[in-house]
Amino acid sequence: MKNFLKLIFISLIVVSCNKDYNTIGLNLIDDEPFNTSLEEVPVKVTMRKIPTYVANSLTTFQLGEYYDNIYGKSSASFLTQIAFEDPSLDFGEFSQSSEDSGSDDNIAVIPENEKVKKVFLDIPFFNNVDDDDNDGVINIYDVDSSDPYSDSDGDGVADVVETSNGQDPLNQDTDGDGILDGDDTESINPNAGRTLYELDSLLGNPQATFRLKVSELEYFLRPYDPDANFEKFQKYYSNNTIAQDFAGTVLFDDQISINSNELVFYQEDDPDTEDDDESEIVKERLTPRIRVELNNDFFQSKIVDKEGSEETSNIDNFKLFFKGLIIETYDFSDPLMMILNFDEAEVRVVYDYDKYDKKDTPDDTSDDTIDSEESEFKLVFSGIKLNSFKKDAYPGYVYTSINDTVTNPKQVFLKGGDGIMAEIELFKDDNGDDVLEEIRSKPWLVNEANISLYIDKEMLSANGGIIEPSRLYLYDIKNKAPVIDYFVDNSSGPDQFQNKVVHGGLIELDEDKNGLMYKIRISEHIKNVVRKDSTNLKLGLVVSSDINNTMNIEVENSDFMTFTPNSSAINPLGTVLIGPSPSPDKLEKRMRLNIFYTSRNDD
Repeated sequence: MKNFLKLIFISLIVVSCNKDYNTIGLNLIDDEPFNTSLEEVPVKVTMRKIPTYVANSLTTFQLGEYYDNIYGKSSASFLTQIAFEDPSLDFGEFSQSSEDSGSDDNIAVIPENEKVKKVFLDIPFFNNVDDDDNDGVINIYDVDSSDPYSDSDGDGVADVVETSNGQDPLNQDTDGDGILDGDDTESINPNAGRTLYELDSLLGNPQATFRLKVSELEYFLRPYDPDANFEKFQKYYSNNTIAQDFAGTVLFDDQISINSNELVFYQEDDPDTEDDDESEIVKERLTPRIRVELNNDFFQSKIVDKEGSEETSNIDNFKLFFKGLIIETYDFSDPLMMILNFDEAEVRVVYDYDKYDKKDTPDDTSDDTIDSEESEFKLVFSGIKLNSFKKDAYPGYVYTSINDTVTNPKQVFLKGGDGIMAEIELFKDDNGDDVLEEIRSKPWLVNEANISLYIDKEMLSANGGIIEPSRLYLYDIKNKAPVIDYFVDNSSGPDQFQNKVVHGGLIELDEDKNGLMYKIRISEHIKNVVRKDSTNLKLGLVVSSDINNTMNIEVENSDFMTFTPNSSAINPLGTVLIGPSPSPDKLEKRMRLNIFYTSRNDD
């Protein structure tokens, strides 16, 4: 995930009294006819266990392990169907039928004897190259990302100057000749063309080691449900056990770690060009990724030797024959959950084949040769993709809070995935009594309204190990959509995940850079409820990963909910908020609705 928004908002601390809600006058001038005030309005909260959801409806997928001392451990495996990137399904120069029958008029049509050399699984990371000051150094490595004339490597030359000169602004001695770049007039950058990346969406310790296991999937992920006469899509839920029950041939199983550098590949040196060294010429650059070598023999027998067979005659037959891959992780040195770019993942198969070379003399066969030629084909992750999750049981005190649907809670537990959400009823006190009509009866002009959501820092610090979610998301449960304030807020933040900063929901930090609170502005929603008699509908509150994603995911049969927000389903994080009925020492930070309004002094 991107770094949390580093702006600390001024929190409003109010003095509690015996009433369910308080009015605090903010008079500007005593003899003015109008008065600006704050009304603290109670809310009723019920926590709900989010049921398992339809995992093959996701568009973003996780892999790895996440752990904290409140909600325990959760792990995610990934399953996918695969298909040929090139639908021709042929290898080498000619089809298998042409190789078998030969050609009377083309001597070059020969058995090609394709042989697999290397097989690579590539799963790219999500990354960014954000460079706010355009000095050639991305923000994560820049000593001052707002000043292009900062000196990130401390060699006395500004970053932007080194970039302009072709030097490395992150290396004091770019060419390693012992002369610092500021004094080197003939510096040559051996890493010219290199791109540095910041990896996104890694939760936990990115330095962790872990074992990666890749297996053949032996279960056909059918697209349509036979129980619905094949008229509806098949639903695979997030708690499926397909990875455990249908893992076949192991294609890779070894310890790996994350490499955040780009992958650079060079050409092979041609011995016929003595004056040139092709091995210094870059052939390909790839973004940072998980890259492992898979079993050659498996792909030789499973795919290459099947050229021209019924199994590889079309995509549908191929998916029935080679049902897909299972990708799992285990034995972590430290927990690490990765949200990876599976849409760009692929299996790259490099192979040799025999090629007839006429030496550009088609009428003279005396000098013809049969040479070994290298080629490759790619298998892409196409069709059904889904996660399979396993998780620890929650502690007893968490279950007790979730199951209490009567008492207004002291603490509000939130957890992503098939975790925990909060159902909020505005204008309801601890006893469930409605105070909305009393508010409506007052001749107020509502200026602003927000929900204050303070983090239970005592709870988090006592347990430790928790990564605080950078954002919470508030939505209309009945209409399965954000509140109106979401749509009228077109503000943007430093990155795509921090848009709609006025509507809010972003974490606010204290002086120690720990989470303090979340604040969600719902002024337009409250105006509609109070002044336009809109229905006071229940609101849902969940952890979120992307405020721009308002899609929903269907959940398994439930009496109280039919969906969960997509942005919460793909977020494994959790937090604990101070509830609407906390202990006396936390009363000033209780969950509440704040209404700022203007009224006449004589009202």
